Amino acid sequence: MPQMAPMNWTLLLMIFIMMMIFIMMLNYYQHNSNYKSNYLKSSLKNFSIIWKW
Repeated sequence: MPQMAPMNWTLLLMIFIMMMIFIMMLNYYQHNSNYKSNYLKSSLKNFSIIWKW
């Protein structure tokens, strides 16, 4: 089993926090306007496609 460097864990944590903030932003904009919500949803779909790689 390969040993994980601490740098990888911090990077994963940063990505996780950014995703959480993004989801919170998505929910926030959903209440404000449909246009922003749709834009964020499409970018989220693109991000999930990239994430599957």
